[in-house]
Amino acid sequence: MAFYRPPSTILLASTSPRRWELVARLRIPFESCTPSGVEELPYSNEDPARYVDRMSRLKAVSTATAVGNNRLVIGSDTAVTMGGAILGKPSDVLEAESMLRFLRGKTHQVITSVTLVSPDMNKVLTKNSAISVTMRNYSNLEISEYIATGDAMDKAGAYAIQHKGFDPVSRLYGCYTSVVGLPLCILSLQLAEIGFDMQQIPCGSGPDSRNFEISSCDAKNLDESGKSL
Repeated sequence: MAFYRPPSTILLASTSPRRWELVARLRIPFESCTPSGVEELPYSNEDPARYVDRMSRLKAVSTATAVGNNRLVIGSDTAVTMGGAILGKPSDVLEAESMLRFLRGKTHQVITSVTLVSPDMNKVLTKNSAISVTMRNYSNLEISEYIATGDAMDKAGAYAIQHKGFDPVSRLYGCYTSVVGLPLCILSLQLAEIGFDMQQIPCGSGPDSRNFEISSCDAKNLDESGKSL
């Protein structure tokens, strides 16, 4: 098996600061870019897991095609889903408020898909992670104050689990980094499978660790370097 070691061979097809920070924890050279020509809208009655898989593949493959060979490309997509509804990024303040009221005090799923395209484009690996998340019973005032920060507007479901001011989640069942936007447990396995010299990173509560219940993937915490404690 060939190992892809040259610097700057990894291209993250995302401009999300959260995904950038998570990939940076792997301590390997990478660059990021905006995926071209990707419209993030689900088909009518599309299954949420199939939707995020389709989006992550589209982002990764379209970027790999645009930049040519010799770049290992990562694409990812996240959706919040409850009761069959797929909640993407809110289009305006009113939709953000509606999403947060809809999720309040209930358990929903966050599904994140990761796709890797090998430098020779002969391998395309896609895998998703579905995590159950329970929201706390925050007030209408807290919703308004959080939306006023602007943080909700570029997040699926109109919230960030890691936002310390709003702190919307009461319990998490699974991989914290998946809910943030990029499951490092899946990504590290895919990198190793595609031929990159990479050790597996276990699931865990990750950066900004709090007392969530972690119940899958042999959960362990990550320190600030992204290594398991």
